[in-house]
Amino acid sequence: MLIREMVQTLHGVYEITPVAGSAFFLRTEYLSLVDSERICAGAEFNDEETADILNAALVYSAEYAAMTYLARAEHCRYALTQKLIKKQIDKKAIDAALDYLESVHYLDDQRFAGAWLRTRSIDHAEGRIRLAAELTGRGVERTAAKKALDEFFSEHNELDICARAYRKIRNLKKDTEKIKSSLVQKGFTLKEIETVMKEDC
Repeated sequence: MLIREMVQTLHGVYEITPVAGSAFFLRTEYLSLVDSERICAGAEFNDEETADILNAALVYSAEYAAMTYLARAEHCRYALTQKLIKKQIDKKAIDAALDYLESVHYLDDQRFAGAWLRTRSIDHAEGRIRLAAELTGRGVERTAAKKALDEFFSEHNELDICARAYRKIRNLKKDTEKIKSSLVQKGFTLKEIETVMKEDC
């Protein structure tokens, strides 16, 4: 490959125009063999170096696609990976791009989980067990989910949430065992349920 022109478009991102073929973009961070300072007008690269440059361009295209989704809403890594795979982007390129986005905090499972928990709590009164299962089902990494749940429940009293759920269910069901069963399904422990029901007596 012979470079005709190189123009910086963002910090660490360059538009490369080869002598033969179409222009493309790459982030120098994704290069593993080629020193970014060597990429300039008139530079020539052997096959192995050319492959490294083209791979960096492929990873940058995965990053760009990921950022398109992240600009619209928070995502967890798993969900974002699935969306990019559906776009038929190479899995290795996706992994490298998402590693970079995590390193610069554009992608963060814990932040996604926290945002999801806050939104979910507006319309749903659910306990830690149910919420943990919901986050796991969405592919949120377990440690990130636990930290987000710990933070959420440091700000929201789980017994108060259980009481809210209990009052709502009590208005629909009169049978004590059915009420308990519904609260268990909503992720509350039997201890929490019994405490709330005793307080209501």
